[in-house]
Amino acid sequence: MGVKEGSYHVTASSGKVCVYTFKEGFLSAVAHDLLIEATNFCADLHVPAGGMSLARVTAEIQANSLKVICAMKDGLQRHDLLKEKDKADIEEATSKDVLHPDKYPAITFRSINVKEKDGAYHVEGELTLHGVTRPAEIHARTTTGNDLKGKLVLSQKDFGIKPYKALLGTLKVKNEVEITFDLQLK
Repeated sequence: MGVKEGSYHVTASSGKVCVYTFKEGFLSAVAHDLLIEATNFCADLHVPAGGMSLARVTAEIQANSLKVICAMKDGLQRHDLLKEKDKADIEEATSKDVLHPDKYPAITFRSINVKEKDGAYHVEGELTLHGVTRPAEIHARTTTGNDLKGKLVLSQKDFGIKPYKALLGTLKVKNEVEITFDLQLK
């Protein structure tokens, strides 16, 4: 079953948007993959009577709303691996060295084309991040009820972002990051 006809507005109180970053480099064994959550976002989905092929999707994340939730290890959330100070330091570095939210306050997505097949959706659109707009593809599927889960994988360099690195480059964040969402459409 697909998304029902209607207009939907989702915020952090009725959905979740997460960013996963992955470590690499010589000292990656002492670093952590991270789970980061957007605490201030909105997404609008309009599905007309003609179905999902005519749907429109827009979304906006406030760049300064990304909060480190925990470290990830072997695909599992590890809340015990980071102290609150570590999280604050990562958030400060992300703001100062990566996203620059004072200059680029919002991350936006606007759909151009939506294709549906058996409850799965391929959404083509434009993503604006760090002042650069590029084509982006989101893959989503319906879950229980009328809810949507999906993901987008992006290359930071495509948006003029230098992946974070420390300790003379021996510790770095991979260029590709994964953005996932779980939206309750009511």
